[in-house]
Amino acid sequence: MTYGESKKITMALIDEYDSTHQFTDDDAEAKLPLLYSLAYSQIANIRTRLKSKEIEVAQGEGREQVKLPKCRQRKEIYAVDGNNNKITVDWYQRGEYIFVSKEVACKMIIVYEPYLERITETTPDSFELELDDDLQDLLSYRVASDLFKTDPSQNWTAFETVYNNMLQQVNRGTDSIMAMVEEGEDI
Repeated sequence: MTYGESKKITMALIDEYDSTHQFTDDDAEAKLPLLYSLAYSQIANIRTRLKSKEIEVAQGEGREQVKLPKCRQRKEIYAVDGNNNKITVDWYQRGEYIFVSKEVACKMIIVYEPYLERITETTPDSFELELDDDLQDLLSYRVASDLFKTDPSQNWTAFETVYNNMLQQVNRGTDSIMAMVEEGEDI
């Protein structure tokens, strides 16, 4: 979903809820980038879309030096062969580089969580949100709630309630399951 699509959803939610809201579209347009920036970074802390960088390593002698992408967190670094099967390759990391043995031809794949690009007044509507699909829906409700909080004549808790219910559903899906197993029991 793009930033522009999310803004349209937010304004549609507000218009559907109360078409007589006190702020003008110009007021909302001025506030939206700031409210989106805050909500976007809060929701991204739950989970962001992972990115990957692929580097082809040709067979030869020595090691290939590969610069790691700047990111919040690296999730995984692995190698695959020409058929995309995981293989074991000798590599090590030093600082912001990995050094990969050229004993076999392979493709190194670096999976990472990117730094978020901040939403500002100049962010184009075509900007692609780097949130998982289930979290993108939360963003419009969070911003609608925040926008109504600035208008004391409105009941902003309607959007806050929907946001919290949706957030609870998302968090429920990320809970881990733990089981106690006694030695010798079949699972």
